[in-house]
Amino acid sequence: MVAELFVIKNKRKNMKKLFILVIAVISCSFLQAQEKPAFSLTYNHNALSVKDLNRSAEFYATVLQLTEIANRTKMEGIRWFSLGEGKELHLVSVVKEPVTINKAVHFALNTNNMDALEKRLTAMNIAYSDWPGKPNTITIRADGVKQIYLQDPDGYWIEVNDVGAATSIKQIKDEVWQLEENYWKYVKEKDFKSYLTLWDENFLGYPSNNKVGDKAHIIDWMVEMYKQPGVFNYTLTRKVENVFGDIAIVFYDVTHNFTNEKNEVVKQGSFKIIHTWKKTDKAWLIIGGMGANK
Repeated sequence: MVAELFVIKNKRKNMKKLFILVIAVISCSFLQAQEKPAFSLTYNHNALSVKDLNRSAEFYATVLQLTEIANRTKMEGIRWFSLGEGKELHLVSVVKEPVTINKAVHFALNTNNMDALEKRLTAMNIAYSDWPGKPNTITIRADGVKQIYLQDPDGYWIEVNDVGAATSIKQIKDEVWQLEENYWKYVKEKDFKSYLTLWDENFLGYPSNNKVGDKAHIIDWMVEMYKQPGVFNYTLTRKVENVFGDIAIVFYDVTHNFTNEKNEVVKQGSFKIIHTWKKTDKAWLIIGGMGANK
């Protein structure tokens, strides 16, 4: 009996020690988590080993239009260029060992005008490709960002993308669909002025009346429709949109009716609608469309 009590007492002591140890470990971990890091790291520059310093410097200054800045090392055989926001590119010709290069090892620059860059590269006969390597082709990432890849005189791979300038495919679809909803809001409110702002000057359409029309006649159908007395009501059924760069195609259905003062339906119908939108400098505008009775 005495022996059993002794064992139980020792177990309690061991459990107490274990409990204290666990609490101590948790407390230390908590304090470490609360402690601020002693230092931080941010990106500063990228350095490339080049064979012909002046040839490489001319490429970055002329083709990519980077601004040369002071080489603060003051060492011969090195030239510096600004990458913006305090980031730098250092071209170093003093190291002669060979460098193994492949496309996965690259650095990326950002542009706010991919079209202008493409035109410049084409005019200067500078080859570029998409990620798989198809010449004169842009990669469009799943998030809508455009990317091209080119090589400098030493064969280093450079990606140029339009991150920040790009809008995701989903955002574009939602933006254009909102414009379609605005379209029918303007129709219901007989807001011809706002309705006309949705159309490109060179628009052509083939509506359900089988008469090809341009922007000059774009409100004719509304004028004709509102000869019907009553209140106009509608419901939109969103089907699908597809985006091709600055072009978006929208498919949807419209169910509509007119009701009298007793809220009785006096006329009804439904359409299938296709609109082609183009992103211009000012806004998305309808450049083509087709409608058919369902």
